[in-house]
Amino acid sequence: MSGSWRKRLKGMLSGILIAALLMTLWGGWQPDIAHASDEFDALRIKWATLLTGGPALDPADSDIAARTDKLAQDANDYWEDMDLSSSRTYIWYALRGNGTSDNVNAVYERLRTMALAATTVGSSLYGNADLKEDILDALDWLYVNSYNSTRSRSAYNWWHWQLGIPMSLNDIAVLLYDDISAARMATYMDTIDYFTPSIGLTGANRAWQAIVVGVRAVIVKDAVKLAAARNGLSGTGIFPYATGGDGFYADGSFVQHTTFAYTGGYGSSVLETTANLMYLLSGSTWSVSDPNQSNVWQWIYEAYRPLLYKGAMMDMVRGREISRSYAQDHAVGHGIVASIVRLAQFAPAPHAAAFKQIAKRVIQEDTFSSFYGDVSTDTIRLAKAIVDDPSIAPAAAPNLYKQYAAMDRAVLQRPGFALGLALYSTRISSYESINSENGRGWYTGAGATYLYNQDLAQYSEDYWPTVDAYRIPGTTVASGTPIASGTGTSSWTGGVSLAGQYGASGMDLSYGAYNLTARKSWFMFDDEIVALGSGISSTAGIPIETVVDNRKLNGAGDNAWTANGAALSTGLGVAQTLTGVNWVHLAGNTADGSDIGYYFPGGATLQTKREARTGTWKQINNRPATPSTAVTRNYETMWIDHGTNPSGASYGYVLLPNKTSAQVGAYAADPAIEIVANTSGVQSVKEKTLGLVGANFWTDTTQTADLITSNKKASVMTREIADERLEASVSDPTQANNGTIAIELARSAEGYSADPGITVTQLAPTIKFTVNVNGAKGKSFHASFQLGEDTSGPVDPGEPELPSVIVDNADSAGVTRTGTWKTASTQTDRYGANYLHDDNAGKGTKSVTFTPNLPIAGSYEVYLMWPAHFNREDAV
Repeated sequence: MSGSWRKRLKGMLSGILIAALLMTLWGGWQPDIAHASDEFDALRIKWATLLTGGPALDPADSDIAARTDKLAQDANDYWEDMDLSSSRTYIWYALRGNGTSDNVNAVYERLRTMALAATTVGSSLYGNADLKEDILDALDWLYVNSYNSTRSRSAYNWWHWQLGIPMSLNDIAVLLYDDISAARMATYMDTIDYFTPSIGLTGANRAWQAIVVGVRAVIVKDAVKLAAARNGLSGTGIFPYATGGDGFYADGSFVQHTTFAYTGGYGSSVLETTANLMYLLSGSTWSVSDPNQSNVWQWIYEAYRPLLYKGAMMDMVRGREISRSYAQDHAVGHGIVASIVRLAQFAPAPHAAAFKQIAKRVIQEDTFSSFYGDVSTDTIRLAKAIVDDPSIAPAAAPNLYKQYAAMDRAVLQRPGFALGLALYSTRISSYESINSENGRGWYTGAGATYLYNQDLAQYSEDYWPTVDAYRIPGTTVASGTPIASGTGTSSWTGGVSLAGQYGASGMDLSYGAYNLTARKSWFMFDDEIVALGSGISSTAGIPIETVVDNRKLNGAGDNAWTANGAALSTGLGVAQTLTGVNWVHLAGNTADGSDIGYYFPGGATLQTKREARTGTWKQINNRPATPSTAVTRNYETMWIDHGTNPSGASYGYVLLPNKTSAQVGAYAADPAIEIVANTSGVQSVKEKTLGLVGANFWTDTTQTADLITSNKKASVMTREIADERLEASVSDPTQANNGTIAIELARSAEGYSADPGITVTQLAPTIKFTVNVNGAKGKSFHASFQLGEDTSGPVDPGEPELPSVIVDNADSAGVTRTGTWKTASTQTDRYGANYLHDDNAGKGTKSVTFTPNLPIAGSYEVYLMWPAHFNREDAV
């Protein structure tokens, strides 16, 4: 029997006294309460099934058995280590400190694991009455000593008291519902209501509030609170698309803490929590009816599908969570797929079918880590029904380029590889490091490139505690120096997407602490990524370098590699300076699909170092439970040294994923790309075989790159197809232009189609058009031209696109406010995500002036609109 009888006997006398006290508090022990069967009970049982898999769980299934065995082992280990003595001052010695919120939260998490083991079919502890008794005794002790209504709601870390602990306690209460007296249950639930009485936060925190309030409402049978939990999903950062601050954006971005890209961190928590609450309420009196719930289906297509690579969630959107040893990329990716599986249980039929196909593909293609080892028993049950169904075909692998303008990220996905690009700006911060986490995240969002291929373990298996954090691939840095977390000083960060297949991105880099500036661009084509840098300058007296790659090698560290076809040393500890380098090939860690080629147009001098690096997770995450065991991994690092105090230095290289040495050599002899320009004014590359030209224009002066001329800061890409059609995409990566961008293309056309916002003014002898980017927030505008000689005369621009503004605290371009206005987001019948109101004060002293951007001269009419409300008759 688990649990120490020695400890039990030692505490028996005191246990009698404590029992007497608890009888006074709760009116006596009533282990088997008969609760009325109603809709609340049905929802509670549904939640219990979500947690455990329910009575129909098949313990003979090998994956379920492995999961329940691990669950029972973990629970038994916790049980054995519990202090059950009469004089205990903690539940677990390792988590002593009853006022420290993270320790108290961890205690409740362990008790939740034990409750799961006691109620999951197939667990060796299933139905164990002694285990249940010790869990409830621990809850009693915690109520008296740690978690009660006399505690501060925010001491140390508010999240634990208001969200983490109540989520665990709710689950325990559901799992052990029939073993808890009504009076005792009321005490627990009243405590949760004290800490989390309502829903009023944003993003992930709002979703967690909703699940706390909602599950508690099911337990106590509170219809009003359950409706409030459902309605909480309609608030800021969940169902409605964000236009600033926290939440999901229409382009698929997810931001938390105002300025951090977090799709795979807080965003995955929003996805999981929202999916679970929607699932719980589906088919009930409280089912979700908000039409904005349809945005949740789009999250999967726009936010998650592009950022999942063969089971791994890209680290560039996981924020400080990359420093958590238990949450490496595949484990997090599996959790996201589990949420997709959950959504497939109740989403509308077309989406449910698509979600099942996506889930099946990801589960099957992750050959590094078993999906079933990271998810709950209920998810295993549901996922196997999908994977084992021959009528469900796995979705095709993504083949796309996507610009996430709202969070300064971009991704290229091709069958066999993917590349993520992490940037920052005046809008988005470089990295997050709080709560003792991510202490070395300095350059993870500062022009970092993340190359994924068949080496599925590249960013798993202890990458982050062992990689040289001063040399993250893609970055230009002051050697050996960190940077502070925060937003940048330039708004020029972003890019353009062409047909969802190709794209260009850039970042106007400035590290004020080191007087370092650079203009960096990436052009993503079919099977190549071109990286350019220009204007690299510094006066800090520190060597400046651009990191080409920093690749984790195999266990022996002996990956073969060559430069210009000549074999290089594979010995660990070898540093080299390679001159006249035209191309390099590095063998991967798998039999195929993980080699990488590097082409250097015009040649380069390359610094390299192959080394074994040792570190600990504790060094990058100083939370109490973080392991401090040293781990060692081998790396090959390549960088370009720009020297000390460079002025106007530059670089250019091409990444060639999955190419053999022979293929890289052949590419270098006859490259498919041509660098058109690499100056501080414009960076441009042509992909000759595809007819693509990409250009990033860095200044508001008229400049030309190949066939493209722009008069403003812009990111532009064109594709000429068989001398018949010319595609063009344009964006304002600064998101600060409240006017237009004028583009001229050195071609003639006889017809066109264009997105709203584009005004074509000439088709011959050159094509001219303007793009109204006011309020576009980095959106790519697309036009298609039928090439040929135009003989129809001047192009009638037609009716100009009318400018509009929502006067709120988020969309403020062209808006000037006088006086002190209040902001709010609680009323649904308002225009604007964070609308303005006068707070019924200072009337006559406040005003709002809107200055529109007018694309052409003429007479305009002005319209004002507002929605109906209880004190207004009609919408106008």
